[in-house]
Amino acid sequence: MLFVSVCRSSLLVVLLCFAAATCAITVRIQGLGEVVGSETLTARTQQRVHQFLNIPYAEAPTGARRFRAPVPIAPWTAAKDVSLPGRPCPQPGITDQLPPGDITPAIEDCLSLSVYTKNVTANHPVMVYIHGGSFYLGKAADHPPNYLLERDVTLVAVQYRLGALGFLSTLSSTIPGNAGMLDVVLALKWVQDHIADFGGDARRVTVFGQSAGAAAVSALLYSPVVPSSYFGQVILQSGGSTSSWAIDPNPVENAKEIAKFAGCDVARPLEDVEQCLQELPVLNLLRALDLHSQDRMMNQGVNNIGGCGMVVGGPSGFLPADPIHVMRSGQVRKDVRMMAGATKHDGTFMVTVLYDMLAAMELINGKQSNQYDLIDTANRLFGIDEHSGALAGYEIESLFTEQQLESGNFTQLMAGVIDIAGTIVIKAPVLRDVQNNARYSEKETYLYSFDYQGEHTRFGYGANTSHYPFLGGAHHSDDNIYLFPYPEHVTRLNTADTLMSEIMVDLWTSFAIDGVPKSSRGVPAWPKVNGPTGPYLHINNPFSIGTNYYDEYAVSAHDRSAANLIKTLSASVIAMLSLLLVILSFYRV
Repeated sequence: MLFVSVCRSSLLVVLLCFAAATCAITVRIQGLGEVVGSETLTARTQQRVHQFLNIPYAEAPTGARRFRAPVPIAPWTAAKDVSLPGRPCPQPGITDQLPPGDITPAIEDCLSLSVYTKNVTANHPVMVYIHGGSFYLGKAADHPPNYLLERDVTLVAVQYRLGALGFLSTLSSTIPGNAGMLDVVLALKWVQDHIADFGGDARRVTVFGQSAGAAAVSALLYSPVVPSSYFGQVILQSGGSTSSWAIDPNPVENAKEIAKFAGCDVARPLEDVEQCLQELPVLNLLRALDLHSQDRMMNQGVNNIGGCGMVVGGPSGFLPADPIHVMRSGQVRKDVRMMAGATKHDGTFMVTVLYDMLAAMELINGKQSNQYDLIDTANRLFGIDEHSGALAGYEIESLFTEQQLESGNFTQLMAGVIDIAGTIVIKAPVLRDVQNNARYSEKETYLYSFDYQGEHTRFGYGANTSHYPFLGGAHHSDDNIYLFPYPEHVTRLNTADTLMSEIMVDLWTSFAIDGVPKSSRGVPAWPKVNGPTGPYLHINNPFSIGTNYYDEYAVSAHDRSAANLIKTLSASVIAMLSLLLVILSFYRV
């Protein structure tokens, strides 16, 4: 059967539906052209979702356009087939696995977005997702709609340039920096101009992201190039723009070092180095960034890695001032509604980096190095290189017992190190955004801690974790398990996890729909933040309300359940844990 419906002057929808076959839908995007999508079903109620998986919003950023601001896509004539996922932006683990014949300049043509809608003639609130991955990894296809589209929202997942292609900067017009962020801004403009053709309401846009995606969303709040009309609500999941890893403090120096790793002659004038970088094969650029990142991580920490962080200043215009300076000035948006938080054990993913580094240096079992150097080393690796020892002193007083420090045993010190990582890398930056919004915005701010530990985890992200003497806990990005059915092995949820997913979908989508995160499935009323410490919602089974978010800075060390993060290795370890729990009972917050 053929159904043709002209729904508005700018929209022609053609549904080609055949018995026992997938329904194809064609949408005419006003001012651009036609796209032909496909369909999927929601996970629980089997509602039909129209999906458009590879809609270009910018011209290919290749050749002279490499490193530069995106150029809006030009109109096209023939209908574009967008029924399959788009090409991921170049990144390690994907691009370097392609057959040699596929690695051409065309693989940089990746600036597309995916739109998911149940009704192209509706006027649903819009949720725009910015993926995480350290500004280095990720793709739109990793965030399918099958959970969120149980509710009446339109979902958009954006791809943006990653790594050096998106974030390298010499602070010049040739390589200005922040190209990936300008990609996101252009995608948001595309949403304003065209989402109505897919049944979305451009006046009700919530931008949300996780990890680097959350840092990107945060940065949008402090950038003068982002009109306030582009969105009115944000959700920050485990990331903020004041994170030490989010801003490159030495972009020109780092760009030269990456160029050196790529084989460019950095002794020549900067213009020659820039030309070399522009002409590099993409794999050479990826490898050079990898080498630079490994060297900087080992010797300076996450806050000094170039090519995968935003830059302040320069001709891009995206961040004329550091976000923290904008916050301190009070010259911030006062019309944003915010929901933000972190996972309970957000630090475990960074402690794997610390553990592997110390193991490679044969220092894991070094009693003296653990006694005297471990905390400073952790601080430096996670982004704070403080020489006086004052910060380490406060951390030791708050997170470790005298017996733990004297033992020099990494396993005994581990819970506190997890808290240091989680606080520096994730939780403190998130709280900065929350405090700023609660202080200045006329709209509500909501804060959470995701504490739930279900059957599945993203600890290790598919890599072997058996050698670590700790578990992931409520790990970084575990919250997304319940919002997006990805990867495949975490899509089969047991009964308890299914309920948590349904609640998470309730909270996220209700916030997008009417600005109030809520669920009728046993969740207490979520109070808005009314001061610098909360209150905040513990997302767990059962749910509860916390009053002082600073408690989350020491949650692993002071929580009696912290022992659940430590693997049982031997009878002696069991005995040690028993003693440790007795000690911790006197220090519990």
